[in-house]
Amino acid sequence: MSRPAAPRPGAEGDPAAEYRAAHENAIVADLVGRGRLGISGADAADLMHRLTTNSIRDLQPGEGKPAVFATPKGRIIDLVLFHRFEAEFLCTTGEGRADAVASWIDRYTFRDDVRVEDRSATHRTIGIYGTKAADLASSLCPSAASGWNAHHAERFDWEGIEGVLARTFPLAGEGFLVTVIAARGPMLIDRLLERHPGTRAAGPEALEALRIEAGMPAPGRELSEDYNPWEAGLAEAVDLNKGCYVGQEVIARLNTYDKVSKNLVRLKIAGPDTPPSGSALEVDERRTGTLTSAAAVPGEDRIIGLGYVQDEHAEGGMKLYVAAPGGRIGATIEGPAR
Repeated sequence: MSRPAAPRPGAEGDPAAEYRAAHENAIVADLVGRGRLGISGADAADLMHRLTTNSIRDLQPGEGKPAVFATPKGRIIDLVLFHRFEAEFLCTTGEGRADAVASWIDRYTFRDDVRVEDRSATHRTIGIYGTKAADLASSLCPSAASGWNAHHAERFDWEGIEGVLARTFPLAGEGFLVTVIAARGPMLIDRLLERHPGTRAAGPEALEALRIEAGMPAPGRELSEDYNPWEAGLAEAVDLNKGCYVGQEVIARLNTYDKVSKNLVRLKIAGPDTPPSGSALEVDERRTGTLTSAAAVPGEDRIIGLGYVQDEHAEGGMKLYVAAPGGRIGATIEGPAR
């Protein structure tokens, strides 16, 4: 009679332990919903430069940048990461946004020599986060231990697993993204857990708390056509000195004339119940914004959130209320999201 397989070290299933591991050690997470587009062709750099908010044309192999695909009205379609290699760009999209981004690129591709390959089904993205994330990353690429520039990326071949390692937005201290063939994803996670005691695999509950804590906007929550990059705190994804791109006139005018009317902020929310996203945020019984995300911190008696608040109220320490279905809940602005 066969014995059941022993659970792998650090297997997910304990959100409180996963949250603590991120702050004390490191976590690995299967970011199954992230999209992956391979973009190539002689005109790829020029077209991506003309379609997004950041300067893509001057990226060199191994370099990366965040950028926003925006509508002509300057509203957010998606926040993506571009990493340049010799023959192509790897574009990592937000969760569930690969089709929308690919369709947007196709909409503006006329006679350009540009090819877009959707690798969302064939590949997998693994996140490595936490205070000791660089230790795990350096297992794959030793040079990661020396401190890469933001969004630097390199190809690796580690114990027969080939992929791309890129530094990314941090959660609980540091962050890296690993892109590999889909079938290799579970193997990569298992080996990292085996080689690095104290590391844990993290599930959605812990990841969501860490995301909100870090002030990272997410598609369908903080990132949508209801908002623009300035409101979402995405200044690092916008190059004010580049030429024209879709949405550029509106985005530049908002900055030049200081017309940003709302800001994404981090919130501390009174318990015990977590209010739903979409709840109104109020000051003196008047609506001042919208709660876009909220989560209970696993293992701790506190609730955190993200929300858009009118500029005149978006100050750290500001007291407001969440108009939840069961009644008004007190909240405090901890500061800007990013």
